[in-house]
Amino acid sequence: MEIAHLQLPSLVDYPGKVSAVLWTVGCNFRCPFCYNAELVLPELAEGLPRLAAGEVVARLAARRGLLDGVVVTGGEPTLHPDLPEFLVQVKGLGLLVKLDTNGSRPEAVEHLLAEGLVDYLALDLKAPFSRYPEFSGLPPTPPPSGKRAVSPGEEAVERVRRTLDLLRDRAPDHEVRTTVAPGLVAPDLLELAREVRGVRRYALQPFCVPEGKRLVDEGWRSRLALSVSELRALVPELGRYVPTEVRG
Repeated sequence: MEIAHLQLPSLVDYPGKVSAVLWTVGCNFRCPFCYNAELVLPELAEGLPRLAAGEVVARLAARRGLLDGVVVTGGEPTLHPDLPEFLVQVKGLGLLVKLDTNGSRPEAVEHLLAEGLVDYLALDLKAPFSRYPEFSGLPPTPPPSGKRAVSPGEEAVERVRRTLDLLRDRAPDHEVRTTVAPGLVAPDLLELAREVRGVRRYALQPFCVPEGKRLVDEGWRSRLALSVSELRALVPELGRYVPTEVRG
């Protein structure tokens, strides 16, 4: 596991629970509006200090009885082949596990669910599937070599759809959430609400750039996004398809 940071404790990252939050390094998406660029871009991630998995487990063990669970986020945690082994140790402490994922590795998610290593699955849905390449930062067309039948953006859509199905059918508890990035408008959110019908909760997160953070694509910093009030005004209509809330 490549772990960049551990936060203790958090009252907001695992609904209704006191949790620790750890951030893994590396991501296979390049969402231009992402403000965790240091975890995503290799040239920035190279300089980050790493926490050893054993050290993290020891720090969690020292707070046994004070924490309900652990949130594993990133970056994209499912890229790490030793994630299951790490979660076995976390579960061995009697802690719940919430996994944040971009949904690009349904095979990994399916394995974790089958092994009982995830109690709460949170899928970050970037945009309506019709606009996924634009908001995931993945090319919308196949490479010139023609070796791939589909583009990286199209492949991502297929894989995220599979993860969404797993979330609906097999996650003990779950949510889908969308950071409402610049360029997403009301019709996009309605399309999203229809696409996620059947999930327990859908959360809209207003776009913001925390102080001192860098975006994957700094050109998006000055772009306008829907405000909190505009998002709240959409909740009744979105709620016709899926239970919806606005966070922030």
